[in-house]
Amino acid sequence: MEKNSPQHLANASSRNGSVLVDDRPIGWLANELFKVDWNPLVENRRFKPMEGHLEILNEHQNAPDEDWKRLYFRTKDGRFQWFASHCADEHPISDILLTGTTISANKDAWTISIRGGKEDANLVVRVPSNVFEKWHQALLSHASSSLVDAYIQPTWPPVPHRKNRVVLLELGRHVISAGLLTQKPSLPYSYFPAFCAVGEQFDDKSGGTRTMVTSGVSAFVDHQTNSSGWHLKRPIELKDDGNVVEFDDNVLRAVLQRALISDAAMQANAMDIRFRPQDYLVLLAIPHTFPLRAASELLKLLLDTAQYGFKGVSIVRQPTLVLYSYDVTTGVVVDLGEEMAIVPVIDEFVVDDAVKIVPFGATQIREQMRKGVADLQQMLAIFGGKDDEAAATAAEQLLLRYIVEKSCYVSANSIEEERSAGIKDALVELVNRRHTLKVNGELRFMAPEGLFRPQLWALELPGLHRMVHEAIQTCPIDSRRTLYRNIYLTGGTSQLRGLAERLEHELAQLAPASVPVQVLNSPWRRHSAYLGTHVIAAGDDFEKCCVNSKNLAEYLSRIDGD
Repeated sequence: MEKNSPQHLANASSRNGSVLVDDRPIGWLANELFKVDWNPLVENRRFKPMEGHLEILNEHQNAPDEDWKRLYFRTKDGRFQWFASHCADEHPISDILLTGTTISANKDAWTISIRGGKEDANLVVRVPSNVFEKWHQALLSHASSSLVDAYIQPTWPPVPHRKNRVVLLELGRHVISAGLLTQKPSLPYSYFPAFCAVGEQFDDKSGGTRTMVTSGVSAFVDHQTNSSGWHLKRPIELKDDGNVVEFDDNVLRAVLQRALISDAAMQANAMDIRFRPQDYLVLLAIPHTFPLRAASELLKLLLDTAQYGFKGVSIVRQPTLVLYSYDVTTGVVVDLGEEMAIVPVIDEFVVDDAVKIVPFGATQIREQMRKGVADLQQMLAIFGGKDDEAAATAAEQLLLRYIVEKSCYVSANSIEEERSAGIKDALVELVNRRHTLKVNGELRFMAPEGLFRPQLWALELPGLHRMVHEAIQTCPIDSRRTLYRNIYLTGGTSQLRGLAERLEHELAQLAPASVPVQVLNSPWRRHSAYLGTHVIAAGDDFEKCCVNSKNLAEYLSRIDGD
């Protein structure tokens, strides 16, 4: 087996526990949910096909009432074609390349103009009012096709960076991502849940008990196997006000030891380089809501020579990193996970007054699945934990998350249209195909429908599209057009198929008619913030942005003064 192949790294991680080799169902499930998949999430959303009769300005009119000529048009593979016949064939009269053009809609005259692009297009068509918005969105999807692929793509095999020695650590609320800076961006080497299994275990030497802490996906197995007296605990707990933080030293050290020491050393060995913390900087990526004072405590710990002794540490907020992964500095970051965060960023600066954060999302989707999947409890028995309520709850949440990822999608149509189109049930395969679970066809799209209609979840809140619209409208007026065209998805829930199209469609109904709407979703969006860390850490001046032991006191005094 090649040393730097994905299989080699996966096996190496297995020996360390980042990917647990375990034939128990709960181990298989945890592995599936926390594996780093180098295959991109492939989606066929690039172009929106559309065809039908439109009117074009008649260049050879003989009378005023003949200004417009009715022809048959269609969009296809980034081109706008028109035909002399009453249907599309393989011989259009003419066509233009839509990629890179500017599409402007005028609802007063029911016209759409297409200008610019590689072929310097200059075309105006008149559209029937009943299909105006559909044509507008179809043309926009083709015009923006060159931007859809404008995101950082991770490169295999990972090669160490020529100059900078940096450990990248993304501290998510539910997941930890970490790895070494590589010459070209790569996916995280470590990817594991942001909590540990903690319990007491008998010590043969002392004859007493000692506290045991297990990190990584093996925490689920240990929690279930030793369920009595064991519990899952996060290293850092944020209180309701978002400012008071509780650190669990044992859990925090276990997480940092795995991400920054054990796994970092293993990755360095796989890339034939030496790893010593004192030679490395750390880029710490934190959520937008994570208190800076709490991050400063982590910074002190990482610089402490008695603990880790890293050379320097830089702290960066995740929304900015997400934009870096798309090679832009202005846009709206839509982070969808256990909660939803809408964060507008203009020239790398977050517009704080426009940020929208609500505590709903993935949890509510899983709850809908829990209520609707008929054989859930029977299947849950296979994954164990039934004798302990906490272990059963943890196993159930893992199982529900897996079912959602494998079966759910966001409907692009109304519920009635979705039903009439013929809904198919889904069969979810589990435990290496030894078991299957049937998911009702309607449940597949109704479970996440609450993202856009929270009343279905008994929540009196605006839907996702309205929150994005309100966030943009709160921003300076001269930036709104740019923000509508630069909406970027990230987070686990953003993996739902059809989400980008639905959000784009709903926003188009709210945005001004002349303003195009575009939602971009990289196939690597689960790791978009982590990919963005590569851009910053690879900079020539990155070390100058880091706090070290010499300027730590000055940095902390500034934090205390804010």
